[in-house]
Amino acid sequence: MTDAHPLIERYLTRLDAGLKDLPAAERSEVLGEIRNHIAEAAASGKPIDAVLSSLGSADDLARGYAIELLLNPPPAGQPAERRTGRFLKLAGLIAVGSLPTFIVVVVLGSIGVSFTAAGIVVFLAGILAAFGALPNYVTMDTAPWVAVLIGPAVAILGALALVLLVWYVKFTARLVRRVVPRLAPAGASR
Repeated sequence: MTDAHPLIERYLTRLDAGLKDLPAAERSEVLGEIRNHIAEAAASGKPIDAVLSSLGSADDLARGYAIELLLNPPPAGQPAERRTGRFLKLAGLIAVGSLPTFIVVVVLGSIGVSFTAAGIVVFLAGILAAFGALPNYVTMDTAPWVAVLIGPAVAILGALALVLLVWYVKFTARLVRRVVPRLAPAGASR
């Protein structure tokens, strides 16, 4: 039987490891489906290497099945908690990758870059104005000491916005990793 072939067993073992976060029944169904597909293709005369290569990597296939099962869960026999959990995971994934995230990233990024740059420029202009070295084409409507004090404050606000942006991106990435099933590391066994 083709299942005894070491390449097939290695592929199925890796696929099973990638599906470890799925319930046992769903994992067994996916493995059976792939096993049957490989057996049918091999029985029709296709080389085992070509069959496995057409399936793609086991990690990618596992991730694809996990996402498919998250988006389209099996209808029958699921307890209410599982349906609710799937719904909350899906809602979280949509919320994280939606318009609010786009707005937060654009606003924090814009504020961070512009305030940091403006704060540095205002500070340097204040220093230059204090020593009378400000070019003639640059005018300043305030005293140089005000610019020297305000510049760092504005730059700090910009840096804080950039720190918040980095924190938000890391937070969002952690949420997505919780919702989308993880892949098993290469060569890992269960």
